[in-house]
Amino acid sequence: MIETDNVAHEREAETMIEGSSEAPKIKKHRGPTKKTDIHARTLEERTPIILNCYGQPIGPTPKDVKDLSRFLGTIARTTEFAPLNYVDWPSVPTHDQIWEYVLEKFMIPPEGRSWVLETVNLSWRGYKSKLKKMYLEAVEKGSNLDELYELVPEDELKDLISYWNTSPAKEQSKKNKRNREKLDDMHTMGPSSYAALRHKLKQEDPNKQEPSKAKVYRESRIRNPKKTYKTSYGNTKANM
Repeated sequence: MIETDNVAHEREAETMIEGSSEAPKIKKHRGPTKKTDIHARTLEERTPIILNCYGQPIGPTPKDVKDLSRFLGTIARTTEFAPLNYVDWPSVPTHDQIWEYVLEKFMIPPEGRSWVLETVNLSWRGYKSKLKKMYLEAVEKGSNLDELYELVPEDELKDLISYWNTSPAKEQSKKNKRNREKLDDMHTMGPSSYAALRHKLKQEDPNKQEPSKAKVYRESRIRNPKKTYKTSYGNTKANM
C-alpha cells in the first residue's frame, strides 16, 4: 500500500520561471541533485552541523545547511533507504538506518534526528507526488512507463500504480489538489529553511535580537524583479 499525495509544507518554495514579464521563458532544469561528493565522504571528512534550540540546522554556514537538506533529498529517492510501497512514513522500517547513514556524512547532535527524518519524509512524499505526475502524463499520452521503471523498482512501481487507482487514493488526491490550489502565499527562499533565515536575521541585528514574525515573513517573500512567478503577489503584499 502507498501513501497519499504530497502536501505543502514549511520548506516548500514558490516556483519561478526565468525571463521577462512580457515573455517568460521556462527555466531549464538540470535534473535531481545527486550529491555524490557527500555520499563519498569518509568519517574524517564529515561536516559538523550546528543546531538551534529546536534541533534545526542553522550552520556553521548557509551552504552547509543547504548541502545537508539536498543530501537528505537524495536519500528520499533511494529505495534502499526510503522504499516507496508503504502507506505512510511511520510505517517505513528504515528510520534507524537513515539516521546512521547521515551520521557517516555529517556530524549532527542527537537532537537533530527528528528534523533529519522529517526532512527525508517530506522529500519522500514529494518524490512520490512527482512519480505520480509522470505516470498520469504517460497514461494520458498513451506512452510506455520505461522512464518510471528506470527510477523505481518494478515491484514498488506496481504497488504505487495499484494504490493510485484505488477510490480512496483518488478522493484524497482531489482533496489535496483543492487544498494546494488555495496556497497562493508561498515563500521564495528555495531550499533555505525558516530556521536558517531566523538565525541569519538574528546575526545581522546589532543587538542579536530574535527577529519578529513580521520581519521573517517579509524577508521570506522577497521577489526578484527579473523573474516571473506562477502565483500572484497580491495576497502577500496585502499581508505585509
